[in-house]
Amino acid sequence: MTGPNEARLWDRTPPFDEAAEIALLGGVMTDNDQWANVSDLPPEAFYRVNHRAVWTAMRALKTAGMAIDLVNLPGELSRTQSRLGNTTALEDVGGVSFLIGLGEQVPFAFRTPEYAITVRDLYARRLALNHTLEAARAGYGIGRDPMPTAQLQDFISKVPMPTQRATSHVVTGPQADQDAIEYIRLLASGHSPAIGSGFPDLDKVFCGFHPGSLTVIGARPSMGKSSLAIGISERVATKGKFVQVLSLEMKAAQIAMRQLCHAARVPLGEALRGETNEAGLNRLQSAAQRRALNGLPNYLDQPDTTLQAVERLSSHLRQAGRLDLLVIDYLGLISVPGRDGDENDTQKLGIISRALKTLAIQLDIPVVVLHQLNRSLESRPNKRPLMSDLRQSGRIEEDADNILFVYRDDYYNKDTDQPGVAEVIVGKQRQGERNVTARLKFHSESATFQSLASETIPQLL
Repeated sequence: MTGPNEARLWDRTPPFDEAAEIALLGGVMTDNDQWANVSDLPPEAFYRVNHRAVWTAMRALKTAGMAIDLVNLPGELSRTQSRLGNTTALEDVGGVSFLIGLGEQVPFAFRTPEYAITVRDLYARRLALNHTLEAARAGYGIGRDPMPTAQLQDFISKVPMPTQRATSHVVTGPQADQDAIEYIRLLASGHSPAIGSGFPDLDKVFCGFHPGSLTVIGARPSMGKSSLAIGISERVATKGKFVQVLSLEMKAAQIAMRQLCHAARVPLGEALRGETNEAGLNRLQSAAQRRALNGLPNYLDQPDTTLQAVERLSSHLRQAGRLDLLVIDYLGLISVPGRDGDENDTQKLGIISRALKTLAIQLDIPVVVLHQLNRSLESRPNKRPLMSDLRQSGRIEEDADNILFVYRDDYYNKDTDQPGVAEVIVGKQRQGERNVTARLKFHSESATFQSLASETIPQLL
């Protein structure tokens, strides 16, 4: 005879989250692109029978290559007989009004994969509980003879679990061709998935930061690679993108000071020496307000600089829908346990570059990482960086999709005919032409960049 605790457990409602099930269904309806992230979830993962019916209909539509919307979904459900046998599945789930309500109840469509994780986890718990209760029934001999002890132990050890999402899949040749055509069509329509640098002169020769790509910005110290990366970050952020900057060299306020002083027309040196007057402070405040309205990147204050911490933080931000572009300053300062004796250790740099490329692919975002070139280039007459300057930097040259070099001739040659000009040399570009150069204006007093002809600094109100 079972005791009171066992009886209460037996009568409890199995674990499920109705809000998560509704949000998952609504998320797919609101954004069909989310289907690719959750399509492996079986209908049985939903506790509510009407939710299972809707999910089954969604799967049928996607198999047929049709959109999941308020036109096709009711039609698919109306063609399916109710489990009761005398009505349609559409009537069974609550009609079109129920489907409309699904779209209205999803908090954030970009969190659909998170809702799927919740639904899957609770499904796994129900499977485990059902299996455990079945084992209890077998042990008590309820409904049949008691199961032999050895057989019962074997039964208990084999708790069924839902299949986890596969980490890889096969894409057929014809499907790859169709994907390529869709990508080309997207480009032709002016809706490239790539993120431009925001510098018109650079974007003429550089095809942008594509999802899944790793871009290396390399230079010797004082060339302005950090300033260029911040300039790109700020311009991308004004387009509504979530840009996260992980600087392992400077605090956020130090980084922002350069851009802010430039926007407010306050000399950086004057600000650092404590010579800013009241008028200058007012201009700084006005510039800060304007910049906030336009959109700014976020700066990650990350005391843990290990490669694993960078991967963990990036994954968290991406899952939260707050990461479209990741900028890391710089590669040599990322820590790899067991290999931190020398930041120029080629094996360490190779481990990091491979991991960052993998991270870009897994999160489907562009990753930009800065890299300090070896001093050996200082010994030659022409100090413009070359691809060969990366040969001693592990696998960087192989892993990177794009490699940009920054060079300022006036740093080395005081009598140059290009004072105040920085060259951005495209040494490698997987999606475009290589060995091409863009020239940008470099403001040495604020360490900021600007396009030479087609960009002006907004006037303060």
